[in-house]
Amino acid sequence: MGKIICRKNLKRCCVSMLNDLVSDLEQYKKIAIFGYGVEGRSFHAFAEKYLPDVAISIVDKNYADDDNYLDGLREAELIVKSPGISLHTLGIDYDAYNFTSITELFLKHFGSQIIGVTGTKGKSTLVTLIDSMLKNAGRKSLLCGNIGISPLQAIETIDEETTVVMELSSHQLHHVNHSPHIAVLTNLFPEHLDYYEDLADYYEAKFNIFRHQNARDIFIYNLQNPNNYFDTEKAPSKHTYNVFANELKNEVQFNIKNGYIHHATLQILEKLAEILEIDESTFMKTVTTFQTLPHRLEFVDEIDGVSYINDSISTIPQASMEAMKILKNVDTIILGGYDRGVDYSELVNFLRESNVKNIICFSDTGKQIYEKINEEENNKHLFYMHDLRESVKKAGECAREIVLFSPAASSFNSYKNFAERGEEFKSLVNNLKG
Repeated sequence: MGKIICRKNLKRCCVSMLNDLVSDLEQYKKIAIFGYGVEGRSFHAFAEKYLPDVAISIVDKNYADDDNYLDGLREAELIVKSPGISLHTLGIDYDAYNFTSITELFLKHFGSQIIGVTGTKGKSTLVTLIDSMLKNAGRKSLLCGNIGISPLQAIETIDEETTVVMELSSHQLHHVNHSPHIAVLTNLFPEHLDYYEDLADYYEAKFNIFRHQNARDIFIYNLQNPNNYFDTEKAPSKHTYNVFANELKNEVQFNIKNGYIHHATLQILEKLAEILEIDESTFMKTVTTFQTLPHRLEFVDEIDGVSYINDSISTIPQASMEAMKILKNVDTIILGGYDRGVDYSELVNFLRESNVKNIICFSDTGKQIYEKINEEENNKHLFYMHDLRESVKKAGECAREIVLFSPAASSFNSYKNFAERGEEFKSLVNNLKG
């Protein structure tokens, strides 16, 4: 029988769901944490508090004494896998072990209170807006998942009035068998091809956001041609909405210093406001006071009349093209990063037809873009630089209106992540002021 949680600071709903979660886990004598990152450490802290009789082990090459660390998987009855670990890359069959994840466990026990958001781009901005909109409406909201904190870190704060807003990456959704009450799919583009077997495997992971819903749940998505990806008729929920063609009821004016919210994001947010019965004034307050998240069309500085924009989050060509459309007056763009096998033909054609005068490329994909543009006659000032430092220096020499740093590629060949890359860009821009 599961251990009964009785703490005065836990309200009724949390006690019941937390008891169920603990009972679900304490049937195992040995649980392995596979990958000791943010989620792995949060599960370890949870286990120390609620699973005192369960033996917990860590399977992580950074905490192993030898190269045989994967042998620890065979000794566990349950394995809590971190999302950053690609079983495909390791050559491990998912069915070979009894895997689960924090996302799987949380969706199973708290799914009825969750608004889950996934998609190739736009997740972090959208969940931040949803959380702000709920709070502005006087409702209790918890923001967690791929942004901010692991849900286990705040599990004791959840009660029957709490809406849990979760950003869910494809890695977190891969193989889960439960879906949130309200599922949102922002968009779909090729990405993470180094993690999955193929593009279809990546998309299938995303589809778990709605695949395990029931008829009473809600699914919102924003796709121009949804049937190119999945059979919309087979979505379990009877409350399914594609907002792609929706006209916005509220026109919002943005400026370069406060940042922008993509049109597609506003379409989803308006539909959610309608479903959640949030009034127009609260919606408008939420979007007009929103400050752009770091590395997402983030205004850095204006130097000699030139605005510098940090869009390091743009790790795919489509995101960079969208950034240029939003800003309109981009005359200089900096592109390039880690090659994950993404096709850059569409971006190259877009750049050829665009009003962008200076195209500054660096790193692996930057070289590809540089060479592809040079294959045909063009009227661009095209540069291939050694690194980001040299690229920002060149931008300072030739830009007249807007310098957009929107790499259209991952950062993993030179940086820990897009955030580290974005911070270096901001630092290099600040150095231009001398």
